[in-house]
Amino acid sequence: MATPTSPLRCLVLALLAATLPARADEAPFASNAEAERAVRALLVASPYKMSERARAGTIRYTFEHTASGTTGDWPETGEQHVEIRGDRVTLTVCADCGREAAPSAAELQRYLAANAWVDSDDRAIRAFARGATGASVDSRMSALVLAVQKHMSGAIDFRRYATATEAFASREGDCTEFAVLLAAAARARGIPARVVAGLVYDSRFLGRSHAFGPHTWVQVWTGQRWRSYDAALGRFDAGHVALRVGDGSPQETYGVMRRISTLRIVDAVGLPPPPAGDGSGRITDSVPTTPER
Repeated sequence: MATPTSPLRCLVLALLAATLPARADEAPFASNAEAERAVRALLVASPYKMSERARAGTIRYTFEHTASGTTGDWPETGEQHVEIRGDRVTLTVCADCGREAAPSAAELQRYLAANAWVDSDDRAIRAFARGATGASVDSRMSALVLAVQKHMSGAIDFRRYATATEAFASREGDCTEFAVLLAAAARARGIPARVVAGLVYDSRFLGRSHAFGPHTWVQVWTGQRWRSYDAALGRFDAGHVALRVGDGSPQETYGVMRRISTLRIVDAVGLPPPPAGDGSGRITDSVPTTPER
């Protein structure tokens, strides 16, 4: 199996947002080094060092927008609960703590249909996806994550937004290409899939310690809720913060990095699991614990 990538592969969102090219497949930077310099200024510092153990549980974040009066459109998902109070936004992220309403039939159809970027109707994509077997959505998605990681063994390229078929053919890209290929493969298997643009925590990111950088991953409809799968990093955890949910087209990501440039993380608190016997999977008002410093 290919080694999961680091968030270093996830710069193309910043390029799109910083330059807004007329065509998403244009390369606005001459080199990957230039692209890295452009995104370094957009990293969001974490107030704490967050251990893997903390990220495997529940984390409650407090965000503040440096642009007064601007809170943005924060998505409520099955894994992220949003509370907005003035210029501050509280996000609770865990495996199952969001309160997103069930999708309509039209929404499910949208995230099942092929489009110009998540071209799940391509013959090669469909053949690739058939290798993912299993009795449940989770088992099939876990197989697809491993397949994408193994297949995407080529060079890192931050400078363009490739389609799923382009990523499949070249085996190159960053987290965006991992995400559109995974979403296309899921849709080819009849699993509604959407692409998430947001932030992810890493202990070392472009020379910065303990920072959040731009990232993309996939959420699929399990029949009960939307669940995240991250082919670039190998797993979803509470270090993922969703800023936009869409169909995988680059237009859905425009403006995300501009929002990131106005964000500051005021606090991040780890929460203990619900008391034994609760069985709800939801967060409680238990006394919080701070992530490892």
